[in-house]
Parts: sequence; C-alpha cells; structure tokens
Amino acid sequence: MRSELTGREMRPHFPRRPIHRHTDGTGEYGYQYDHDAEPGGDVMGGQRVHDRECARRIHARIVGWSQEPLDPGTLRQIAEQIHSCCGHRPLKAYRLAAGWTVEAAVQRVHLIQEDLRGTKCGLTVRSWREWEANATPDRVYQDLLCRLFATGPVQLGFGTDYSPPELRVPLPAVPSAHIGDGTINDPTIDLRGLVMMAAHESADFTRRGDQTNVGPHTVEQFYADIRRIAAVYPTRPVAPTFMEVLALRNRAFELIEGRQYPNQARELYLVTGVLCGILANASFDLGHLTAAETQARTARLCAELAGNNWLLSWVGGTQSLIAYWDDRPGDAVILARSAWQHAPESGTAQVRLAAIEARAHARMRDAEASDEALHRAERAREQIRADDEFDGMMSFPEVKQSFYGSTCHLWLGDVDEHRYRTAERLAADAVGWYEAMPPERSRIGEQCLAMLDLADARQARGDLDGAAEVAQAALKMGSRRRTDSVARRLQHISRRLSRPAHQDAPVALALREEIDAFCRTPAAAALEPEA
Repeated sequence: MRSELTGREMRPHFPRRPIHRHTDGTGEYGYQYDHDAEPGGDVMGGQRVHDRECARRIHARIVGWSQEPLDPGTLRQIAEQIHSCCGHRPLKAYRLAAGWTVEAAVQRVHLIQEDLRGTKCGLTVRSWREWEANATPDRVYQDLLCRLFATGPVQLGFGTDYSPPELRVPLPAVPSAHIGDGTINDPTIDLRGLVMMAAHESADFTRRGDQTNVGPHTVEQFYADIRRIAAVYPTRPVAPTFMEVLALRNRAFELIEGRQYPNQARELYLVTGVLCGILANASFDLGHLTAAETQARTARLCAELAGNNWLLSWVGGTQSLIAYWDDRPGDAVILARSAWQHAPESGTAQVRLAAIEARAHARMRDAEASDEALHRAERAREQIRADDEFDGMMSFPEVKQSFYGSTCHLWLGDVDEHRYRTAERLAADAVGWYEAMPPERSRIGEQCLAMLDLADARQARGDLDGAAEVAQAALKMGSRRRTDSVARRLQHISRRLSRPAHQDAPVALALREEIDAFCRTPAAAALEPEA
C-alpha cells in the first residue's frame, strides 16, 4: 500500500531494528516483550489465549525469519492463523502478524493520516488497546486501520461477512500445529531454527538493556527549569506559570513511558512529582481546590516511586494546606501528622509541615497543640542538614514561619486576647522582612497575607484606622497577583468588620466595599499569557 500523496511504501513489514520501546512491556518480535500476553497466556472471552511465542512461531512457520515487507495476502494468512490458534482478537492478530508494538502501530496510523490529509490524528496507545480489548473505533479510524493493514473492516473484526460460504475466497491451507505451550507436533517446524531464534532474542535483550531515552542532560535541564520556576513563582501571575509547568509535566510523563535505567527512572519520578506539586499549588492559588488535591495525590505517588522523603514531606504539607483552606482543619492535622514520619533529606519541608499543622490546631482553638507544633517547627529549623534543593515557592524561610505564627495567635485570640498583641508583633516583623526583599525575590502573595494578618490584629485590638490602612495596601498589592487564599483572607476580615462593634463605622463600610469589589474578580479569569 502506497501513500496517495507521497508514494511512500506503507505495507506492513518486520522492522530491521527497534522502532520504539514502551515501558508497559509490549514489544516487537525479537526485540521486545509483549506485556499484553503474559507468559502463561491471557484469558479472553472465557478462554485462555496463547502467549507471544505462539504468534512468533506461526510467523516463522509461514515465512521463516525474513524481514522483508509482507504482502497483504501473507499478512492476512498469518493474522488468521494467530487468531485461530492463539485466540487473539482480529485487530491484535494483525498487529502481531506485522510484528509491531502498539505504539509502533499507532505511529504508522499517524503517518497515514499525515500523508492523506496533511494533519495529525488524536490516536493514542490507550485507544488502540481499548480496540484490541473489544471496543469499536469510529468510521474514520476504521478506514485508517484498513489502510494500515491493507484489508477490510470484516477481517479486522469490525463487521460481519454475511455472504454465502461458497462466495468467500479461502486462504491457502497452512499446516496447523498447536505450539502455544511449546509442544512441537509438526515435523515441518525446524527445532534448530527455534533454538537459534531464542538465542537471538536473548542477544537483542542484552543490547536493549543498555538503551535509554534519557540523555545525559535531560534531568539536569528539568532541574534547571524547576529552579527557575520555583524562584519566580511568588512574583509572577499564577496562570502563565501554570501553563509553563503543565508543558514540562507532560514532557516528563512522555519520558517516563519510555525506557531508562532504574536510577534515571527515579530521577524522572522526582521531577514529575515536583512538577505535579507545583501544579497543585497553582491550582490551589487559582481557586480549584479539588484539582489541587488531585495533583497533590499524583505528586505523592511520584514521591513514593522516587523514594524521596523531602518530596513526601513537602507534598504532605501541600495536602494539609489545601485541607486547611478548604475549611477542614481536622483533616489538615491528620495529613500533616501522616507526612511527619518522612524526615526530609534536606531543606525546610518539615519546618513548613509543623507550621501548617500549628495553624490547623489554632483554627480548632486547640492552643496547647498549636503551641507544640510551633515549637516543633523551631526545632526542625535547627536540625536542617542542607539547603532546599529548590528555593522560592518550595522553601519555607523564617519570614514565612513568622507570619504563620501570627495566624495561629489570631485564631487563638478569640479565647485569649493577649494573643492579638503577639500576632500583631509577628505579622509586623514579617511585613518588614518582606518589604526589605529585593523586587526579584519578592513574595507577593505571602506579603499580602502577612499584611492582612497585621490588619486583622489591629482591628481585633480596636485600631480600625490602622487596620484599614494596611488592608488597603494589601488590596493594591494583591491586584498584581491574585490568589484564592488572599481573597479568602479578605473575606474573613470583611466578616469581622460586619460585627456590631464596627459594622456602622464609615471606615469599616468603605473597606468592606473595596474587599467585595476585589473578591468579585476571580484569581484567574482565564489562563492567558503574561503581558
């Protein structure tokens, strides 16, 4: 079969070398393992199907070990023998007859689509597997599959031939032998050939074992990108950062699906986990807490696969933080305590974890537990063995620890008014530190939250004018980088201002109007590029 546009030969053929390898194990004859057939065979439709060796021997029996392109008749002959003997469905039988991995077959469909229409199709490996499992592709894909194998939809199992038997053209008879279990009952089968084939397969496996899709600088580039993104995240609008990180995460996913050494796989899982962690944080900042939890769960899985305690601790803190802002402080405590067992190799992740737990306890008005967690955060900082691998948004500096402490004392001020003075002092210290930072290292969202803690503490002590002054400055700064947590914090202050003590004060009324106007604009109205 030739391309209608380029004239390129499109017939099925056995590749002379591996075309593509897929980590799910599916492989080409003599080149890879076929994971979708276990060594003992799969069970399909209630019957056990044979493993890849049976299909391989059928091919060898019909055409030997030739790697020349197969003509459509021979391909059909081999496919029908595989279907009849091995029990595979027709589409899979054709693929095995051609000697292709699922991914290699998908790539060929993409080539046909490009030759025919000059565009790419959306076919994925997952869709192909669903077709082999008994799903039916639509008419467009049926046409592409028929072109791929130079046959019709009936032969691929997508239709039924209702013509009388006498009108059907049978294929030439082929000696039949049950060889799925390795028993050879057919004298035409060359035992020496099978032995040599097995030796060649082992040699091919040895050669493949030294191959990887991860280059010497691949992971290094990922780390460089993550460091840059983590550093600028606190100063940059969230939406464009989300889009950039999403593209990097997708690239990491693609690499993980390929072949690499175990140590490279662990590095890729760590990279992917960090990227999913950043996406969790960004989803949270954009106001999508459910999506944030999903990203965090994926990040946690990657951290487990990477065997990295720092990432497990950091992601556990992120999960706890999401629960805290989702008005589930009890869950936040449980998540933080669960992650505490993972002592990080370096950095401030455990300091952050204890500080987040302290805020959750304070929100539940558990002063003793909150104070204990704050002290634990201080001890964790004293025990840090090395700097954070990634700075910026993934680190937890002392200034952030200070304003987390102010939040704790604000929550506990409802039961102990002396806490408000401590909260004001800690918040004022944090605001001063943030203001002293150079512009390129500023943390806009954190500074806004620290300012709102200061405003809340002043309002609680009756200094309404002082509270309004700081809150208005936070509103101005927050408009440069809108996040959901800042909006939620502003709404909390607005509710406090509506209490009888302040609800009729002109300053309180004006500030509540400004807060309402600010909160009517979402954290990200659209995922648009940064201007």
